[in-house]
Amino acid sequence: MKNGLKQLLQEFDIKPDSEPALKLKAYLSLLEKWNPRVNLTANIEWNALEQLFREGIWAAAKYPADFRSHLDIGSGAGFPAIILRVFNAEMKLELVESRSKKGAFLETVAWELGLTGTHVHVARLDDVLTACEPQKKIWDCVSWKAIRLASRDLLCLRNHVCENARFWMFHGKEIAVEGGDRMFDTNFILADKHPVPEQKESFLSIYR
Repeated sequence: MKNGLKQLLQEFDIKPDSEPALKLKAYLSLLEKWNPRVNLTANIEWNALEQLFREGIWAAAKYPADFRSHLDIGSGAGFPAIILRVFNAEMKLELVESRSKKGAFLETVAWELGLTGTHVHVARLDDVLTACEPQKKIWDCVSWKAIRLASRDLLCLRNHVCENARFWMFHGKEIAVEGGDRMFDTNFILADKHPVPEQKESFLSIYR
């Protein structure tokens, strides 16, 4: 499995002894160690994990250099937010994961990889938003993958993002929000839409 990651790093021209490469190796080791107990991913074989690592590294290359504060929702095993953080050392990352065992895994990853400025909310998104100061602008970027956000939560998030913030949605054929296209056409503007490499009907849509 580590040979597979080594080849992927070479493909993206990432030096094997670089800090990001070492952190990704440690992340992979933690996934292998924890998955039998926590069921982080449906398939722990490299042919499945490769897509997740590839997507994260690819997305990290598109991440704006001036973004500093990131909220990831439904973080699960940490893809792609952990990889985005690995390649953006100045990022303050908040992960929202309601399941306690997965939350414990994410906390361990942040500690073991030395991802300073990373905080895990073991809570539901609406609880996190309720705890925010009204109208306080917090995040430059909000991301989610493999979940469908409730329209009310997404509209509430707009009150807590900075000027020029972006919403990064990793999704399949359909956009991952209740209300779908109608809701987005009314409240958001599509800035970019990128097909994820090596994945069929998988996209990163970026809204503002």
